Amino acid sequence: MTISKKLINKTLFIISVLGGLSQLSAVEMMPETDEAYQERMQWFTDAQFGLFIHYGVYSTLGGEWRGKPIQKYAEWIQRWGAIKTDEYIPLAANFRPDKLDADLWVKTAKEAGMKYMVITAKHHEGFCLWDSELTEYDLGDTNDFDRDILGELKAACDKYGLKFGTYYSILDWHHPTQRIEQAGFQSPMSDKAAYTAYMKGQLKELIERYDPAIMWFDADWVRWWEEEDGIDLYNYLRELSPEMIINNRYSKRGPTVKDFGTPENSTPSAALDHIWEACWTVNRSWGYKKSDKSWKTTEQLIQKQIDINTKGGNLLLNVGPYGDGSWPENSTNLLLQMGEWNQAHAEAVYETKYLEAVAQKWGKLAQSKASDAESGEIFAYVFDWPEDGIIQIRGLTAANVEASTYDGKPLPVKIGAEDLELDISSATAQPYATVFRLKYSGGLKAKEVTNQLELSGNELILQAGTAKLSGSELTLKDNTVITGWTKPSDVATWDFNVPAPGKYTAVILYSMEIKGKAIVSLKVGDKTLKSKFEPTKSVEDFRVAYLGEMNLNEVGDTKGSIQFQRINQKTPFNLQTIYFVPVSD
Repeated sequence: MTISKKLINKTLFIISVLGGLSQLSAVEMMPETDEAYQERMQWFTDAQFGLFIHYGVYSTLGGEWRGKPIQKYAEWIQRWGAIKTDEYIPLAANFRPDKLDADLWVKTAKEAGMKYMVITAKHHEGFCLWDSELTEYDLGDTNDFDRDILGELKAACDKYGLKFGTYYSILDWHHPTQRIEQAGFQSPMSDKAAYTAYMKGQLKELIERYDPAIMWFDADWVRWWEEEDGIDLYNYLRELSPEMIINNRYSKRGPTVKDFGTPENSTPSAALDHIWEACWTVNRSWGYKKSDKSWKTTEQLIQKQIDINTKGGNLLLNVGPYGDGSWPENSTNLLLQMGEWNQAHAEAVYETKYLEAVAQKWGKLAQSKASDAESGEIFAYVFDWPEDGIIQIRGLTAANVEASTYDGKPLPVKIGAEDLELDISSATAQPYATVFRLKYSGGLKAKEVTNQLELSGNELILQAGTAKLSGSELTLKDNTVITGWTKPSDVATWDFNVPAPGKYTAVILYSMEIKGKAIVSLKVGDKTLKSKFEPTKSVEDFRVAYLGEMNLNEVGDTKGSIQFQRINQKTPFNLQTIYFVPVSD
């Protein structure tokens, strides 16, 4: 297709959409019964595990510009490398996915146990992985590469039984309404109506050509994009594709949870009251980055998947391919090793649901989908093997319980008034996680789980077990609580990722004995919050305290630390979790 014809098509489409936009009034969400919503979402809630792919022009640079590695994520290199648009656009000529083997990508995902995939059809850089009628900045026009890689991936997903999804960034550094020279994180918008028409046109192309089961949005945090814009976009897409599911970032991810929430590089500390998916990556960067050697281990990834699944969520695990479309060997190996475990424990992975029970020190719990309050089966996933061979299942009991290894070898179990005691001394610990079965009847009794903080799934969560501790008495108890905090010199530090710039409320979950008082200092980058803490009823009585609001304006890796300016040494302070909760505008 010639450029002139593309420009004509683009102009005609935008005029038609602008005509419709001018007639919009107050926007309301498309009506849908809860039954219809649950039916539409069923395949997603059953899936448990999906593949995320970050792939674009940035992949050819590998996180380096002019011979130097850039900070933060590789897919943000245009921003962090301060590359002007006129310099960045020609780089697309070098983007040739000649080694992209769609069949191999999807076959690997299938063998990993993944049930769906999502690929960045257009990331913040604005480059499109399909030949769009509305721009020349796409894979069909920047060089002589003439394959339809999204079509190939869709066909491979159909072949192997995976659902196919496309990621689309609301932010677009290439579009003339929001060039990166004017912007960064918060691009000013010169003509929202024109850009919305352009965006709707491209999304219509994706739906008509590839029929994605998921449309996965990002960059909802730009200030010019408002909740009403998102609702209008959601309705538009659902009219085009009624069965498609859409992540909550089509609008503002804080107040919006439908169709599903999307915590990023974090896992909620408890189950959420809506459908959700946590996205993580196999190392640190989402797009391929040469200098990123921070590979997660197979054990970390499998335990992360179990943690997420047993809380009722999906894991969307990211791989960043090389610019030529091949994968780093470590990415492939990690996925295949996860697949071996998932295949060997398929019933405990795909046939389970959330079990409301108190947190366990040694691992996680879930129950079979067929279970109910009267009878059923519980799966216990043991991460930390007990030295004495006994695991205490706190806050859970039943009239009758039979325990066994995953493959059916009977094990002794003691039934208490409130707890169960499982003797696993005769069993053999398995790599990554060992799964046990507990069949119950006569009614399941579970201790009530009290939520001290209402979570939406969009928080940054700093858990005690992930902190680096500095202090003579400072220790980590049961991998869940930092205790022994008695001196101002004691410090806990976290390395974490900020997924989106914005204002956050800092919240802490703590306990402190009755006669104590403390002034706590929380520092993130160059910003500090200070707050006085009152004692709780006991050292076991954890309470929520609000530290204040903090602007976190830089996406990507950052550090946070907490210490005391004043503390009573006779009354130790105990810290469980720090939350950063997004503040809605």
